[in-house]
Amino acid sequence: MSEAATLDLFRRLWPFGRREEQTPRRASARSRRLPRPHVDLSRLGPALAGVRALALPLVGPLRIITPLGWVATAGGAAMLVAGLTFGWAEAVAMGCIGLVAALAAVVWTLGRADYRAEIDLDARRVKVGDQVLGRVRVTNLRRRQLLGSTIELPVGRSVASFALPSLAHEQAHEQIFTVPTRRRAVITIGPVSSVRSDPLALVRRVRAWCDPVEVFVHPRTVPLSTGLTGFLKDVEGITTHDLSSSDVAFHALREYVPGDDRRAIHWRTTARLGKLMVRQFEETKRTHLLIVLSLNPADYADADEFETAVSTAGSLVLQGMRDERQVSLVSHDGVVAAHSGTLVLDELSRIDVRPKASSFHLLASQAVLKVPECSVVALVTGSAVTPAELRLSRTSLPLEVGAFAVRCAGQAPASRRSLTDLTVLDVPALDDLPRALRSLK
Repeated sequence: MSEAATLDLFRRLWPFGRREEQTPRRASARSRRLPRPHVDLSRLGPALAGVRALALPLVGPLRIITPLGWVATAGGAAMLVAGLTFGWAEAVAMGCIGLVAALAAVVWTLGRADYRAEIDLDARRVKVGDQVLGRVRVTNLRRRQLLGSTIELPVGRSVASFALPSLAHEQAHEQIFTVPTRRRAVITIGPVSSVRSDPLALVRRVRAWCDPVEVFVHPRTVPLSTGLTGFLKDVEGITTHDLSSSDVAFHALREYVPGDDRRAIHWRTTARLGKLMVRQFEETKRTHLLIVLSLNPADYADADEFETAVSTAGSLVLQGMRDERQVSLVSHDGVVAAHSGTLVLDELSRIDVRPKASSFHLLASQAVLKVPECSVVALVTGSAVTPAELRLSRTSLPLEVGAFAVRCAGQAPASRRSLTDLTVLDVPALDDLPRALRSLK
């Protein structure tokens, strides 16, 4: 055997040699693999939109079929197919009954109605405990007489229904109803809908004839006579002992200091004394009340305490507006626009607890940032807030701002105590609030 043949045989049998020869083969095999197909999902958007556009006209009419109607239709078709396949006469009969009932239900509800519906209420804004008296008026606008149907009127989470008799052209039917208001809420009434259904309730056609209306059930409030202090600069406010170089309440004259406004120089006195003299004024200020209302359910022992807190905030807002003071209300939902007392009560009718709300002292610090011009802060919360939390809330407020806290404690007696420079009022019920606030004077 020659030397070249011996070396070739050695390379074939030696394992390292085989690996060196196989490595480029494997690499070449990998390089020859085809790339994976890439699916562009963005191209499916127009296709899905087209399918949806084609399906909506078909799905819309099928909405009139009730779940019981789908059971009768699908079950009847399945029984008919099974009966014809296996020769079961009973199954064929049941299938025919189901399909005929579904077809008869569709024929029963055929026809077009044209009504004009109106909802009239004696009041859109009421207090807790008052009743709302309403009237529904339905008029037939078709030129021919329409058969009777059922009218449904959603009232909050419930639905009231009454029978609408057969009406001739331009004939109207009125129905009187009352809405009790047991708690603070915003009650949506309407829309008035006509319902046509077959006796077996396999098909149900509903059509609305008017827009819904809202009834605001305001929280209960009490009149207050507060003498809260705390001031903010105002041209038409109360004069104080703080001196200013420019205001409307004149105080005295003093010597000119470099940097004073030369428009304040009193020239007669300057000519008499031979040195520059400027006017000095007393600052005029006014009260800006900031009410901080907690929406954290952990701050209240029960739902009654939260309702008392909402009523307390509403009472403070109304009294501040009666006193012609600027009032701001801040909760975990943000700043409530206080353009008028009615609008504030409307917002308080919608307000509700927020399970994931921040702690009370964080809310107080955020409220001051949102309303930096406040001069008095009223902290309104429940009995679950500890004195340490209230003390921490006070430290987050500016030192020059007056503050007091109202704890709506339903199980505790009415009391007044001081936590350093924070006065805490424990109010078990809303009727105890006026007497508690009188103790701040």
